[in-house]
Parts: sequence; structure tokens; C-alpha cells
Amino acid sequence: MKLLVAAICAGILAAPSARARDLQVRGVAGYLSEYELTADVSGPSADEGRWELSGPLTVKHVGICTHTGPNEMLGQLKIRFTNIPQTVEANLSYDGRECTYIGSLSESVLGLMTCNNNLTLPVKLWMK
Repeated sequence: MKLLVAAICAGILAAPSARARDLQVRGVAGYLSEYELTADVSGPSADEGRWELSGPLTVKHVGICTHTGPNEMLGQLKIRFTNIPQTVEANLSYDGRECTYIGSLSESVLGLMTCNNNLTLPVKLWMK
């Protein structure tokens, strides 16, 4: 019985640590916030004081204007938390694009995402 209680307690104590390594990332991109970004990332792998999480990314066109291309694109998000307070480095791969964002995870801070096809877009990323 003591062994069972100890196993349950160990599971309860370990659970918050495991959940802390999962993160829901949301965001918007585009000059009129016409793209919605969603990703559920997990990990981490620690490398030189930086934590890296990754997972599937969905980029959805939510703007009212028509556009060329699919309304929903699937890809991958890799996000690294650096030693600099509140700064992240994010790599977004979708629809043949490789994009990089370095900045804050904040719903109120607008940053820039630079892509491999000479495209630079305003972006906001935040944790949910």
C-alpha cells in the first residue's frame, strides 16, 4: 500500500513539470493580421542554456480580401527561449517558406518575421 501511495505522489509531483514543457503558441501575421498562426509545441531540449520546443504549425488565411494560395497551410514551428529575458527565436516552416522571428512572445508587441523568399511580414506571437 505504501508503494502505491508513493507511486501516485511521484506521478502528481512529476505532472506539473511535464506540462510546463508544453506550450500553445498563437499569433497573427500580415499587415492587416490576415493570417492566424496556431501551434502546439512541446519538448524541450536544453542546449547551452536555451530551451527549444517544436510542433505542428497551422497558418490560416482569415482576411476578408481574396488571396492567391491555400486558405490553410500546415508546417512546423521551432521556438527557442534564450538567456535574454522575454526573448525568443522562432523558425516557422510552411508552404515552402522558411521564416525567422526574433522578439517577444506578447499579444501586444508587433515584430517582424523574415522569410526565405524576400518576404518580411509583421507578426505577433503569444502563449496561450
